[in-house]
Amino acid sequence: MPLKNKIFLVVLYLNLFSIWSARSQGVSFSYLIPKNGYITAPISPFSIRGIGVGEVLGIESGFSLYNIPGLAMENLPFSYDKPLTGPHFALMIPADIYVKFPIEKMSLKFMIGGFGWWNIGQRINEGNMDRAWRSFEGWEVLNTDFQLKNKLGYGWLGGFEFQFPFSREVKLSIEANYLRGSSKTMLKGSYSGVKDSNSQLITKEVDINNASTVIEGLELSFGAIFSMR
Repeated sequence: MPLKNKIFLVVLYLNLFSIWSARSQGVSFSYLIPKNGYITAPISPFSIRGIGVGEVLGIESGFSLYNIPGLAMENLPFSYDKPLTGPHFALMIPADIYVKFPIEKMSLKFMIGGFGWWNIGQRINEGNMDRAWRSFEGWEVLNTDFQLKNKLGYGWLGGFEFQFPFSREVKLSIEANYLRGSSKTMLKGSYSGVKDSNSQLITKEVDINNASTVIEGLELSFGAIFSMR
């Protein structure tokens, strides 16, 4: 089994274990602000975070189903500052270790861990992809015909969370995480175009096995945590 699939299974196991033995459970609205991408919103009510065990020191997990307008790609023969994939859906399952510090009636929690990421029905942003390759080649006209191969993505995260008491059983939370990961999607196909008005049509084949969709950016979550005692 590939290493990234093993990592995803470990993250999924921790998620299921934390649900089974949870002392607290949360619901949240998580928003991802990706680098070179479009802001991503959760699909309510499919976002549950803060499921965990432990008071001062513990583990937690959850999941979020995202509606992804667009993400960047890397390991291409050029760099580009606009999204090259999307729109599509994606499932994120994080698992992290945390330490919590009380501050009067509030608490501050620091977290570090990893996540698994599965793009659902991933598509190419053909307009941005055409413009990116046209700029790279310096041609006047260029059209791409590419396909992606969807693969499991994974990465790391780190951040902090403020918790405010609302009642004896409910706490409100504001959480911020920085994520960095990728999913190996490859890029295969061809593109055709002309250099200028005096040139003939040119077609080039493309087969980039290490091309990846980038999952990097700031994730903000706003939610409520319910005590399971």
